Amino acid sequence: MARRKTDLDAGLELWARWSLPGGAVSGGRSMLAKLIDNKGELFFGGSGSGGMPADGIEWAIEAVVLSMFAVEPMRADVLRLEYGAADYQVADRRKIADYDPSGLDQYQKAHALGISRRTYMRRLAEARDAIAAQLRLTP
Repeated sequence: MARRKTDLDAGLELWARWSLPGGAVSGGRSMLAKLIDNKGELFFGGSGSGGMPADGIEWAIEAVVLSMFAVEPMRADVLRLEYGAADYQVADRRKIADYDPSGLDQYQKAHALGISRRTYMRRLAEARDAIAAQLRLTP
């Protein structure tokens, strides 16, 4: 049975897309398309309702992951590999030869990091719990 998508899952998916090279733009629109639509002006911060910027959750999750990396690098690296968020930087820093994330399962990611799948799953759960707690998201 599939797990129900939570606020945390949605936030982590946004963070993963946002962290791709070039970054994701809210609504899937390119900066050029937004520039054309707004006749040469760019407006940041969402719909103008005074709320958080459109990329607020992404920045917030990245801040938690960076602070997590300072204390427990493996936990942050497992999270990045699991969600494909700046995973090439992890592979480069950890000197994982011929890293290709397409089609890798959790066993293969754990092996690439030099840990067991059980440890991989434990670190992933710890990372998700830390993000949920710090950002008050539903896990």
